[in-house]
Amino acid sequence: MNAKLVCERTLKYFLGIAGRKWVVSFHWVTQSFKRGSLLPEALFEVRGDTANGAEHRGPMRARTTDEQKLLMRGCEISFQGSFTNMTTGQMEWMVQLCGATVVKDPSLFTAESLSLHPPATVLSTAVQQRAMVVSRPWLLDSVATYTLQNPDDYTV
Repeated sequence: MNAKLVCERTLKYFLGIAGRKWVVSFHWVTQSFKRGSLLPEALFEVRGDTANGAEHRGPMRARTTDEQKLLMRGCEISFQGSFTNMTTGQMEWMVQLCGATVVKDPSLFTAESLSLHPPATVLSTAVQQRAMVVSRPWLLDSVATYTLQNPDDYTV
């Protein structure tokens, strides 16, 4: 985290955004201790990250989103294959916090559907016809900015 309120992308960062919580700089903690009382979070809210830029304001966008307008509300998402640095369970939790439904078997998709795969995975034609297949960066960029990214830019 730096003075510009930009941070690295970590699991806690993504889950904080997905859960629509305050995502603040560690300076909020240190300054609150110095003052002896909690300071307003808004002064310390993270504005961006090292991958998507310094001012996308995804944490604020997420935090101020109404329950009925969650980022992935109405979407079905399936995770296929193995991923590095984050478990499938952690990613499932993340999309559920964003309002998506996790579908274990992509052949059971019924709505707007996305299937996330490691880059080397090849899918059967049947699955490809039922879902848009995207890479994990689509999920991470969408959650970080709390804006659904264009899946065409992330197709596998």
